[in-house]
Amino acid sequence: MRRPGARGLVPLRAAAGLEDPDARAEAALRKSWLLVVGPALVNRTRLIRISRGVLVVGCWEPSFIPSLRASAEETWPQVRERIAKMWKRTYRAMEIVPCDPPPPPEPPRPFREGDPLKLILAHWRNPKKG
Repeated sequence: MRRPGARGLVPLRAAAGLEDPDARAEAALRKSWLLVVGPALVNRTRLIRISRGVLVVGCWEPSFIPSLRASAEETWPQVRERIAKMWKRTYRAMEIVPCDPPPPPEPPRPFREGDPLKLILAHWRNPKKG
């Protein structure tokens, strides 16, 4: 089915305006990954996808994967409870898989030369220009 003005085919669900609840849940979990896995794992893991009620978590350091799998089995009840309280979602399990590391963060945008206060004042005085 094609939406007016859209190029190519669009899934019926998207054309009907129905949102995928798993996609929203994945986005929320990715945004709050530190709260899900804690500070020790946030820099070594990432959520790959949610598949049939299972959180598929990737780790790009092969030496950590066996201990992460053991830890996931032990801590899964606490993690499941935390997800249920914070996001009102329930999942069956967490699976640890190897994955590629995330891309490096984008470099910061270059700062415009000049006095920052003068730039802000100029923007407030004429927001369309700069």
